[in-house]
Amino acid sequence: MTNLQTLENDLINIVKLAIKEDVGDGDITSTLTIDENHISDGKIIAKDDGIISGMMVVEHILKHYTSIKYKILRNDGEFATIGEEVLRLKGSTREILSYERVILNFLQHLSGIATYTNKFALKVVNFGCKILDTRKTLPGMRKLEKKAVLDGGGTNHRMGLYDAVLIKENHIKGAGSISNAINNVRHSSAYIHLKDQPSFFIQVECETLAQVEEACGLLVDEILLDNMSLPLAEEAIGLIRRMSPKTSIEISGNVSMESIINIARLRPDRISIGKITHSAPVLDLSLLLDDILIV
Repeated sequence: MTNLQTLENDLINIVKLAIKEDVGDGDITSTLTIDENHISDGKIIAKDDGIISGMMVVEHILKHYTSIKYKILRNDGEFATIGEEVLRLKGSTREILSYERVILNFLQHLSGIATYTNKFALKVVNFGCKILDTRKTLPGMRKLEKKAVLDGGGTNHRMGLYDAVLIKENHIKGAGSISNAINNVRHSSAYIHLKDQPSFFIQVECETLAQVEEACGLLVDEILLDNMSLPLAEEAIGLIRRMSPKTSIEISGNVSMESIINIARLRPDRISIGKITHSAPVLDLSLLLDDILIV
């Protein structure tokens, strides 16, 4: 799960970088074309229906980098309909325009992830399984993107390589077998310290029924069925439920909006989808200025 304290630290760093990258030494166009005493009322509106995420980033920018007054009308995790205002602004026209793109980049991208996640989550709501993210995130943006997944009704998988064991195809090859890999983990000194942490688990990725049977015999916490056909996945789930009923079952691999209902009908516990972070379309939002005044 996303830790809000460490998220705040990441937010500070990524916002500094974004502002340096876009604003730099100042917005030349706004400075040269708009009187420094211009004051504007502004608003950000939704140009499509969706779930808002990234408003905490916007608030951080406005609070710590500008003198712009603002009112948040839709918080993270809340639904906005097309044409609806999600944020109101009042302040220096130059300042609003200088930070417009930085604000919208965060808000559109993160709201896009939340919205896309929500579409998948709604598809499986009647099947008792959760939608999970992966580590397929933009560098530096992982905690914000994983928070966006939560805002959209999804669930976070491990945050990084450091907080859980996920034995994949190449780990199995390197260790020689699933059994060897699991034994290596459980006999390590690190395992003694990690095993009691709430977020720690041991998960094994399986591609065949033989691997599933081997993993079940080792009583791992979770089995990940990767890129299996629906009939094979159904057989694997039945095998796991019989042999190791306490083991959680996850399905992954090329999950689409079209295929997810058939996957959910197999009743896995979790479905992981990399595209909810790496391929989510942005939510279309626009900043508009009203009633430009000179004071």
